[in-house]
Amino acid sequence: MNKTTLLVLCTGLQLVLICNTPVSGQQANRKRPNIIYIMTDDQSPIPILEETCDQSRPFGFNGDPNVHTPVIDSLAKNGMIFTRAYVSSSVCSPSRYSMLTGRYAGRSEGNRFMKLFPYGSPTRIENNTELEQKRDNLPRLLQRAGYRTGFVGKSHVVDHHLLPSKSWEQNGLAPYSFEADPNDPAISRAMSYNHRNWARRILDYGFDYANAVYAANLKELHNDSLNVHNIEWKVNAALEFIREVSKESFFLYYSETVPHGPAPWEKPDGKYKYGLDANPKFTGEGKLDRNYSFMPPREQIQAETEAAGKDPDHAWLRWFDHAVGAIVQTLKEEGILENTLIVISSDHGNFDFGKSTLYEGGVKVPLLMYWPEGIQAGTVYDELVQNIDFAPNFLDLAGFKSKSSLQMDGVSLKEVLGGDEEAVHDYLFFELGFARGVATKEWKYIAVRYDEATQKEVDQGKVYTGWNDHQHELPYYIRNSHLGYHAALLNPNYFHQDQLYDMKKDPKETTNLYGSKSRKEKQMKELLVKSLESFPDRPYGEFVKQ
Repeated sequence: MNKTTLLVLCTGLQLVLICNTPVSGQQANRKRPNIIYIMTDDQSPIPILEETCDQSRPFGFNGDPNVHTPVIDSLAKNGMIFTRAYVSSSVCSPSRYSMLTGRYAGRSEGNRFMKLFPYGSPTRIENNTELEQKRDNLPRLLQRAGYRTGFVGKSHVVDHHLLPSKSWEQNGLAPYSFEADPNDPAISRAMSYNHRNWARRILDYGFDYANAVYAANLKELHNDSLNVHNIEWKVNAALEFIREVSKESFFLYYSETVPHGPAPWEKPDGKYKYGLDANPKFTGEGKLDRNYSFMPPREQIQAETEAAGKDPDHAWLRWFDHAVGAIVQTLKEEGILENTLIVISSDHGNFDFGKSTLYEGGVKVPLLMYWPEGIQAGTVYDELVQNIDFAPNFLDLAGFKSKSSLQMDGVSLKEVLGGDEEAVHDYLFFELGFARGVATKEWKYIAVRYDEATQKEVDQGKVYTGWNDHQHELPYYIRNSHLGYHAALLNPNYFHQDQLYDMKKDPKETTNLYGSKSRKEKQMKELLVKSLESFPDRPYGEFVKQ
């Protein structure tokens, strides 16, 4: 059977219509791709050219000469590189929501989101966005089309109310302390019990398989010993799923925890205690003694990086690179690599604390796609694409037709993969907290507007107190004051109500041209209004009145 596989390694405002009617059985077996989507966490594509850095480096194919990622770079060389790839929101939950639905996060109808922002009020998008319990999303639609669906890794997109450990007992989860030792069998059993509960919860959102699951970030395990990255544990689950369903059409969502904090490159005790020097037996389900021989020992990975003359602090990238290699090798063994599309990206960036902003350091992400039977090697796509495009693209490749009432904000990239160089978006829309923005290839406009209650506080001269008791006269875009503090510190125009940037001349967005380019300001504001008017009953400043 000639079966196509789509492997996606991750990281515009146009509505498309996607039909949820499955294709014929013969076509399904012969034509439809499998889909493996792998996403890193907090990784920008912007090269860091200094010898040392205190932030995540990108992949080698992004132009950073100080990293060792030969597997991923080979996929890029033999596939397609996207140079203008973006997410619509630059923090975890809303970005993941958009990837899994094809919709902007501001369209969420999740229970918590709607309690915070009932219709008629403006939204403040941040880590408050969740997949809806009964609304269509990508995995559910693929299930209807006959796909087996799997979930591995970080969630942060369902059941936010269960993340604080104080809520665990009343919701059927087992409590333990931050200092609890996973070497204690009783403690490890409690951790394993909680993991099984989270995995079962994931199944309710369109997945047939869920394993090696994190509810959110590592810290949401609420245990000092488990606050470490474990790539092998997650990849083992991914390989298990692939082998189980390799004879069927399948979709695997694999969301990594690296390089999100705790940073795998930090050496607080002279060792990479959160990364390569952590205990490989400590996992998100407690202590496990498993065979991870599909990857080299961690000390060998460090040695490889140093032998290649690359930054040893970022050997975690080679660690992850080996994980991709293990997936590629398994696809080879199952006989399905040749019909595999591999895409590399992230949920958002964090270059110079661009996370939680609409600047390039936060919304621009790495993206490559590799597919020997569908993409010509060595191609580059320089037009705008966004994470809202993944869901419609996957559904299109799965054989859906364009006659249904299901609306998504993204567009399919199927023609792009086939070599079409035309732009699929004239501009992109961004949303995060109090900020909204639009960008063409050459210009970006950002607006910062507050809801009525917050604006009243500002008008009355309220002084806000945030991270480490830092005081500021205007509120951060989102409630996370740690992110807001650093974003404002490294981006001097952060609090400006209106921001206009010439991205061709000023790609680092240092010079706010608003007030000097009236014609361009008008054009960009018109694009923003067009975007905002597509959100029914969602006012925003003077652009869309309540």
